[in-house]
Amino acid sequence: MDSLLATIPDQEFIRGAAARGAVGPPVRVDMHCHSCFSVERIRFPRMIFHPLLEPEESYDLAMARGMDFVTLTDHDTIDGCKALVDRRGALPNFFFGEEVSVRFPEDGTLIHVNVYDLNEHQHNEIQRLRDNLYDFVDYVSRAGLLFVLNHMTWNAQHRVLTGRQIETMLGLFPVFEALNGTRSYAHNAFTLRATAGHGKALVAGSDSHTHRVGTTWTLSFGTTVRELLSNVRSGATLPCGEWGTAEKLREDVWLSIQKNVERRVNAASSAWGRFWMRRLRQFGRAVYPAACLGYTARQNSLIRGFARELPA
Repeated sequence: MDSLLATIPDQEFIRGAAARGAVGPPVRVDMHCHSCFSVERIRFPRMIFHPLLEPEESYDLAMARGMDFVTLTDHDTIDGCKALVDRRGALPNFFFGEEVSVRFPEDGTLIHVNVYDLNEHQHNEIQRLRDNLYDFVDYVSRAGLLFVLNHMTWNAQHRVLTGRQIETMLGLFPVFEALNGTRSYAHNAFTLRATAGHGKALVAGSDSHTHRVGTTWTLSFGTTVRELLSNVRSGATLPCGEWGTAEKLREDVWLSIQKNVERRVNAASSAWGRFWMRRLRQFGRAVYPAACLGYTARQNSLIRGFARELPA
C-alpha cells in the first residue's frame, strides 16, 4: 500500500477542508527530513555518523519532488537550517524545524518531537528543558510553536511504553506523525489506531537520512508559512506518499554509515589507518544485514507489546 490516499481521495479531502475554513491553496510539505548536520548514533560499535545531504541538497530535492514548503528537522540542532539560509539567503517557503530528544522525567524514556518555525532563543530554551517532557510541552505551548510527536512506537531505549505513558502522549500532543516514510507499516498503523477518535491532527514525513526527501509528505493548505502551520495545527492535513519498510530503514542507515566510513578513510593520516578503516568497512558489510534482521525482529516484538498496552 503506497498511500493513505487509497482511502480518502485528495479532492474529497480538499473540498472538505475548505468547507471547514482551511485557508489558502492545497500544498505539500515533507514534515520530517534530515541534513548532514544531524548527529546519529548506533549502539554497536558506538559509531557516530551523519545523514548524506547538505541542507541545500535536501531543499533542492524536496522542491524537485513537488514540495511547496520545505523544512529541516535535524536532531537537537538548527545549525542545518541556519546554514541553508546563510548559503541561499531568505527563502519564503522554508521554515526552521528541529527534532528534539525529550525525556519522560519519571524513568528517562526518550522520545522524539518535531518543533517548527522556532528561532535561536527558542531552540536554546527547548534544549534546556528537554529532559522534562512536561516542562518542554508547557514551554512550546505557551510560545505558540507547532510541535508533533514523531514515530510513536520509537524510543531511545527500544522498549514498550506503558499504557500510562501512551495516555500521557495522547493528552499532551495535539499533532502526531501518522505516516513516517522510514518506519514500517505496523508502526504507522499503531499510531493511526492509537489516535483514532482523539481528534488529533495527523502529518507525514519521509524521515529521510539519504535521498528520500519528499517521497512522504503532508497535504495541507496555505500561501505563507504562518498559514500552513496554522492549518496543520487545526487538523487540515492528510498524510500522503510512501509507507516505510524495514528495507528503507536499513538502506538509510547503511548508506550513511558507508559515507562516513569513506570520509574516515580519506582523512586517515597513514596507510596503516586507511588499511584498518577499509577492514572496518568490509566487516560492516558482512555483519550489517544480520544485525538489521535482529533489529527488525525486535521491532516487531515491540509492536505486539505496544498493542497490549494500548488504552481501551
